[in-house]
Amino acid sequence: MEKISSKDLLHHRLQAWLREHTCEDISYIGERESFKSGEMEHFYRIGEHEVPVDAIESFEMEEVEGDEIT
Repeated sequence: MEKISSKDLLHHRLQAWLREHTCEDISYIGERESFKSGEMEHFYRIGEHEVPVDAIESFEMEEVEGDEIT
């Protein structure tokens, strides 16, 4: 049985989170060549930045007082 890579696992976690929540600060762009690895990677828009999934080190939710997570 082949193990899932950490970057594929993170991509699946992000996709699941995006299906369940509305957030203007993060969205999926699609696949393109990564500037980090040179391989095809999933890209996300985080704020004003376009980031390959292999450049995201972790993904954790943080509740900020006064903000409502939807």
